[in-house]
Amino acid sequence: MALHPAPPRLPPLPTARPRLVANATLVETVALTDTIRRLRVRPDDGVPPFVPGQYFALGLERDGRLLQRPYSTASAPGERRILEFLVRRVPGGALTPSLWELSAGDRVRIGRPKGLFALTPGDDRVHLFVATGTGIAPFVSMVPSLLRRPSPPRIVVIQGAAQPDELAYRAWFASLGPGVRYIPALSRATPARSARWDGAVGRVDAVLVRGWAELRLPTERTVAYLCGNPGMTAGVRTRLLELGLGAADVRAEEYWTSPAGGASSERS
Repeated sequence: MALHPAPPRLPPLPTARPRLVANATLVETVALTDTIRRLRVRPDDGVPPFVPGQYFALGLERDGRLLQRPYSTASAPGERRILEFLVRRVPGGALTPSLWELSAGDRVRIGRPKGLFALTPGDDRVHLFVATGTGIAPFVSMVPSLLRRPSPPRIVVIQGAAQPDELAYRAWFASLGPGVRYIPALSRATPARSARWDGAVGRVDAVLVRGWAELRLPTERTVAYLCGNPGMTAGVRTRLLELGLGAADVRAEEYWTSPAGGASSERS
């Protein structure tokens, strides 16, 4: 019986690279500073239901590559037309330099809402929010949700930035009335850019400790939400535990930036 050689193995067929299908339109881009912008995006099918504090993947296709990064939305709960994001440009980043090139009318990709960084329904304790940089975005979504309750809890917001023009939503928070105590703080105030600044100065953890007695936050009746880089959230968490809050009463969402990935997130 003759033996026949095995047929040659054929090379695998090339796999088609998945394409990112644009499903939303950029309707506005507003430069707050050289490195921070407010982007407003209109999904083709409307804004899906989301929980304040959740994030959406915002993406583009560049040179055949799918570029997507998660960003917490600053849109109010119940919004059905527009999603708003606060984005910091990362020099050499994969995504954000391309976002900076966009104009109103350009097409982008929006993913579904995700994330567990959310308010506890019916929690009537004092709500303390501490953020730095673009970490203020989820709190712009959360605070209106609390104010819509029949009996809103007491709300304190501490927002840190390097310079005044980085305090996105400062005027909005200040306009919310006596039910919201808003404390902006500058970590690197300079005479050239902060000549008229008369607010708090220093890192947000130090501002929190200095103002704790005056704020009169009851440790057994306060829940804290932190959003910013891991160094900030770790520092503020430590201070809050030292001041008497329980570990379960301090909730954090951390993010950091990297040239390779634009903005990345780790949520807890």
